[in-house]
Amino acid sequence: MEVILSIGVGYLLGSLIPGLWIARWRGIDIRQVGSGNIGSTNVYRTMGWWAGLIVQVIDIGKGLAALWTAQLLNVSSVGLYLTATAAVLGHIYPIWAQFQGGKGINTLLGSMLGIEPLSALAALGTFLMTLSFSRIVSLSSLVGVGSFLLWHGVVGSGDTVGYIAGAFWMGLVIYTHRTNIQRLIAGTEPVVGRRKS
Repeated sequence: MEVILSIGVGYLLGSLIPGLWIARWRGIDIRQVGSGNIGSTNVYRTMGWWAGLIVQVIDIGKGLAALWTAQLLNVSSVGLYLTATAAVLGHIYPIWAQFQGGKGINTLLGSMLGIEPLSALAALGTFLMTLSFSRIVSLSSLVGVGSFLLWHGVVGSGDTVGYIAGAFWMGLVIYTHRTNIQRLIAGTEPVVGRRKS
């Protein structure tokens, strides 16, 4: 029962969509501008640094909150990973926005921080290093999430359930970034700091 409750709370927390709501306060439907995504990257590109930062902090925070709830309910390791996955799926398929959400990276980071802080921080460092060289957010996100599988074994617990969850998350992130991957292959993916002509 505790695991089911934890998964439900995780999904509902993940379904909170600050990118959509903050944009609405400014009279903007974030789904109709930029990439059409409700995540922090599109909010940043559309509304500026502060709005993007607020969305990013909340999206990370809801992943953390989901894991704190799971820990309060004293669920097993498997339950923690299921709750983390539910929070990410809530962000990607939010009940409050006709199941059309973001790509899940920030919520996944928050969830990872709640389960394995060292592995999550190492994956974040990998993301930042990749971003510093490529200046492409989507590529850096893919590399960062993929690196969790490495860091889980190096600085994390190295347990089997972590590898299974990490592989599932990687597949999920590849799916949510499928159009980005097409643009990466075509050489048309947006670069941080470069304005579109």
